[in-house]
Amino acid sequence: MSSILEFRDTVVTFKSGSGLFSRLGGRDARSFNAVDHVSLNVRKGEILGIVGESGSGKTTICKAALGFHSISGGTITEDGKPVSSNDGSLQMVFQDPLSSLNPRQTIARSLEVPLRLSHASKDKIDHRIDELLGDVGLSSQFRNRYPHELSGGQLQRLAIARALATNPRVLFADEAVSKLDVSVRAQVLNLLKKLRDRYNLTIVFVTHDLHVARFLCDRIAVMYFGKLLELGPTREVYNNPCHPYTTELLGTLNKGRMLQASTRDIFNPLTDDVRACRYLSRCQHVMAECHELHPEQRSCGPDHSVACYLYDHKELVQ
Repeated sequence: MSSILEFRDTVVTFKSGSGLFSRLGGRDARSFNAVDHVSLNVRKGEILGIVGESGSGKTTICKAALGFHSISGGTITEDGKPVSSNDGSLQMVFQDPLSSLNPRQTIARSLEVPLRLSHASKDKIDHRIDELLGDVGLSSQFRNRYPHELSGGQLQRLAIARALATNPRVLFADEAVSKLDVSVRAQVLNLLKKLRDRYNLTIVFVTHDLHVARFLCDRIAVMYFGKLLELGPTREVYNNPCHPYTTELLGTLNKGRMLQASTRDIFNPLTDDVRACRYLSRCQHVMAECHELHPEQRSCGPDHSVACYLYDHKELVQ
């Protein structure tokens, strides 16, 4: 399957006092790569899940593709050309749709704006608004309502419809169901699958919820503090996790709880060696080379790669 979007050695740098640094209490002028030399391809027509804890860089890499963050190294290309934020081919659905909608605009107006920006003809805009609402399971009766009159699930459906208005090729969904009730969450996930087929979409789905990723995604990319640790088909990653961090994440899934690491075990970009393996302080398989340089991706199975020195020592892999 051909790639539609490619990240090659991509770097996004944050400076102290913003983003991750503000949460860590950094006060010096040190910079940190929130996305650190990540190479990742997104295949046409797939749903790629990017999973990891808060601060892993999963949202940042998506925002870099959309132009919300500048890259400080590497490239991001669409069909081999540098990505452009001006043509509408890449769109994002955010975690909180209410905050991204104008409360003074009716639903129809919220959909009309991107349609006009994508040069839809005036005589077709009304029909297209009804069509978009129908595609996401909302009737034309919603046209004259305002965002505050919609439920959480309806708001997320509207946000999806608005993203589809520019006929994007790639849809980024950032924790798009995390604030929804379980029953509504399932409806929206099934809707995304249907829209993928109807619109010939490629979807990049960002989530910390491994249940959601297993249900929705064709492949899984596991990130940790800016590094891509594992990438492979969803079933393969879940049945045969290769990185110790993936194994830890899946362990919490099986126990039905969130991953909780001790603060002293979590990588800190202000104090820890950024050249070493990011997972060093939490890993049970630490070797000498882990202290020297973060490992590159290597194969651990068909279409399955991992950034871990364990796979240079096959006798240690169980």
